[in-house]
Amino acid sequence: MQELTAKQSKFVELFLTNGENRSKAYRDSGYKCSTEQTAYVGGSKLLSNGKVLDKILAIKADSIAKKHNQAKRINIDEQWLLAEYIDTIQLAKDDKQYNVVKASLDSIARMTGHLISKTELQVSGEVSHLASLDTQSLMNALTQAQQPEAIEAEFTEIPLEE
Repeated sequence: MQELTAKQSKFVELFLTNGENRSKAYRDSGYKCSTEQTAYVGGSKLLSNGKVLDKILAIKADSIAKKHNQAKRINIDEQWLLAEYIDTIQLAKDDKQYNVVKASLDSIARMTGHLISKTELQVSGEVSHLASLDTQSLMNALTQAQQPEAIEAEFTEIPLEE
């Protein structure tokens, strides 16, 4: 496999450490761009580069493997985590530290799938139809996607307990 250029390597490093913000990583790694849209498109092109994507995936896979091995070494599993959260909640209640109780309950809800944060939502779909579009049509679609329209939906308000 060919090595990445210095800018590509810097992009990978910044992309993985800045919350995967492709535009910021593109700008901060030294690529020239005059607008935010140019930075976004440039970052997207880098992410579609096989060498760059392979490097990102390799780093992520290595990180996951290390975390998995570490968790196995210290025998952390869902049951252990739940027991620790329950102990933490009881101690926090005794000390009237209700912010700790709420944070622990939120963590349990996320862990058990009862609460999903916006950053955990995933969208899947086909984009093969984009291959037939010309550059101007793609740019127009990108511009429109960056200015989403509001959608109507039902919601339920859950009152916060104090």
